[in-house]
Amino acid sequence: MELGAFVVVPGGEDFTAIHEVQPDVVAASQHSRAMYSSRKPIVGNDVLQSWMQRIRKLGVQSLWLTSGSVTRSALGAFARQGIERLLVIKLSSYAEMDLTDLFRFHCERRHPVTEAHDSHGELGVSLLDNLALRADGENSSATTKFEQVPYQFNGYAKRISSATERQELVGDALTGACAMQPFGKQIGDQVWIGEDVNLDSSARIIGPTYIGARTTVRAGVTIGPFASVERDCIVDCGTTVERSTVLPHTYLAPGLLIRQGLVDGSRFEHLGFGTVADLQPAGLGSRILSRKSRVQPSKTPTTSPLPADSNLVWEFAGSSSGSQAWLQVQL
Repeated sequence: MELGAFVVVPGGEDFTAIHEVQPDVVAASQHSRAMYSSRKPIVGNDVLQSWMQRIRKLGVQSLWLTSGSVTRSALGAFARQGIERLLVIKLSSYAEMDLTDLFRFHCERRHPVTEAHDSHGELGVSLLDNLALRADGENSSATTKFEQVPYQFNGYAKRISSATERQELVGDALTGACAMQPFGKQIGDQVWIGEDVNLDSSARIIGPTYIGARTTVRAGVTIGPFASVERDCIVDCGTTVERSTVLPHTYLAPGLLIRQGLVDGSRFEHLGFGTVADLQPAGLGSRILSRKSRVQPSKTPTTSPLPADSNLVWEFAGSSSGSQAWLQVQL
C-alpha cells in the first residue's frame, strides 16, 4: 500500500525559501513572516528537516510541501494518483515521535483518520486512509467528516507557534533536555559555535549558549546564559544577549541589553509581556545580509546550505487543482 507524506508550512509562509539559491535576498526582504516562523533555525537546526528524517524511516520516497490550509479536494488529488495512505504534518511543533509506531497504531485501529496528541492536545500530525482522502467538500477541513482516533504521544514535544515556546525549545536543546543538538562545534561548557564565527577575544560567552555560522561578536559583548544567536548576525560592542534568541541576518547596535527577548532584524519581542518594538528608527537593530554575501556580492551559490541531508532533491510540482503550489522533495 503506497504511503505519501504532505507537510504544511502554516501561516502562509514562503515554504519554497529553502530551495532559493540566494537565501540572503529572501531574508533581507522579510516579507510578512512571523518572528517565530517554523522555518527559521533553532540552534542551527531546521525543524522541517527533523520531520523529514522521521518520514524517511517510514520508507516514503517523496513528500510534498505547501502552505496555508489543506482541503479535502487537495488531498483527494493524491488519492487519484494512487496514494492509499497519507501522512499529514503541520509544521507547528517539534516532536521526537516514532512515526512507525504511529503507522502501526493506525493500521491496527483500522480507522480512516488518526491524529497524534500529547498532554496539551493535537500535535498537527495525522494519518489519513484513502476513504478520508477521497472525501468531498472544497475548502473544508481535511479531517472533520470522520471521527478521529487519537494516538497518544508521551515523548518530547514542543510547539513552536509562539516566541516563548520557541525559546523553551532553545533552552532544552542547549541543556540536553531533548534530542535536538546545537549545530556546530562545542568550544566550552555548554557553548557551541557554527562555522566561520568571528569572536572577539574580549567577548564573554556564558553557557548554555549557541552562536551560529558566520556571526560576528565584537569587543565587550556578553552572550548567555540561555542565549542563541543564529547564523549571519552581528552583535556590536558592549551589547548583552541573555536568555534570548537573535534570529538570522540581524544586526544589534552597541551597548544594548537584550534580556528575555526574540530579535528578528529590527523587530524585538519581549517573551514575558509579548510586546513588540521596532528597533530600526533609533538605529538599535536592523536586517543585514550574511558576511559571505557582503564580501563576495558577485558570486551566486549553486545550492542552498542545508545543515543535514544534503543529498535531498528538491523539485517544484504544480498542484492538480491549479490553485495551490506544491514543492516535491525526493527523500
